[in-house]
Amino acid sequence: MTPARFSLLLAGIIWLSVGFRIGSRAMGWLEPYFVEPNWMLSLLFVSLLIGVIKSSTVLKKACLRNIENVDKIDSNPLNYLKGFLILFGARGIITILLMIALGFLLRFLKEIGYDPYNIFGFIYMGIALALAFASRFYFSEFTKQK
Repeated sequence: MTPARFSLLLAGIIWLSVGFRIGSRAMGWLEPYFVEPNWMLSLLFVSLLIGVIKSSTVLKKACLRNIENVDKIDSNPLNYLKGFLILFGARGIITILLMIALGFLLRFLKEIGYDPYNIFGFIYMGIALALAFASRFYFSEFTKQK
C-alpha cells in the first residue's frame, strides 16, 4: 500500500472515529430523553437531516479539496506517518483546530449552564453524523487508488 493510499484510509478512519467520539458524547447528553421520552426526542430527526446535508455539501467539498492533495504525497516511507497532514493541508488543519476549539467552547458553555434544554446534544449528534457520513469520500477514493 502506498503512502498516499494509506493516508486516504487514515483520513477516513480519523473522520469516522471523531464522528463516533462526538456521537458518544451526544448520546450521553441525550440520555435523559431516552429515559423519559418527550417531544424533544424528535429533534434527532433534525440532527440526522443536518448530518446528511452537511456531509453532502460542506464536508464533501472539504474532503474533495483534501483528496486533490493526494498527488503531493510521494513514496517516501516517512509519509506513512505524516501523509494525512499533507492530505489535510494547512487550511484543513486550521479548520480542524477551530472545530476543536468550538467543541471546547460548547462543552464549557454546557458545564456552566448555558444549555438548559440540552440543544447542544442534538447539535453534537448532527456534527457526529456529518463527519461519519463524510468519511465515505475518503474511503471511496481509497478504493479507487491503486
